[in-house]
Amino acid sequence: MPVPFLQKSHAYAAQVLHKAGLKFSQIPEAIQITRETVEVWLQKELANGNAQQVLLVLKGQVQEKGPKLLLDKLQDMVLIRLMLHLGIRGALATNIATLVLPFVLKKVFDQARRNPKVQAWWQEQQWREQIPTLEKIKSKMQQFGSTLTPVRKSTEGEQPLFI
Repeated sequence: MPVPFLQKSHAYAAQVLHKAGLKFSQIPEAIQITRETVEVWLQKELANGNAQQVLLVLKGQVQEKGPKLLLDKLQDMVLIRLMLHLGIRGALATNIATLVLPFVLKKVFDQARRNPKVQAWWQEQQWREQIPTLEKIKSKMQQFGSTLTPVRKSTEGEQPLFI
C-alpha cells in the first residue's frame, strides 16, 4: 500500500512518524487504522444523535465541552487500536494519533461535504437555525404585548365602574 501523503507537510509528517519509531511499512497501516477508527466512531456517534457535535469535531472546532468529550473518546479509540494492531507502546501511539488524526479528520470532513446526503442534511440544519424557536416567539409576543395599551374612547357623562 503506497503512502497516501501528497503535500510537503504530509511528507514531513511521514518523516516525523518514522523518527518517532514507526517503520515506513507501518505508516500506511497506521493511517488506515486511524481512518477505520474514525469511520466507526462517526457511525456510532451519528446513530446516537450527536450529529452537530460530530460535525464540530470534524471541522476541528472543539472548544465546547460536548465536542471535546467526543474528540477525547475518538483519540482513546485510536490509541487502543494502534497499540493492538501495530503492537506499539502507548507513548508512540499517542504521538502517532496526534500527528495522523488531524489529517484523517480533514479528509473525512472533505469527503462528507461532497456527499449529497450530508449536503442535504446540512442545508436542513441551516434552515432550522433561521426558524425561531418557541421560546423566542413567546418572548417576542410578551414584549410586543407589554407595549400595547388599550385604546378607550372616553365619554363625558360616563361613571366609573367601581364606586
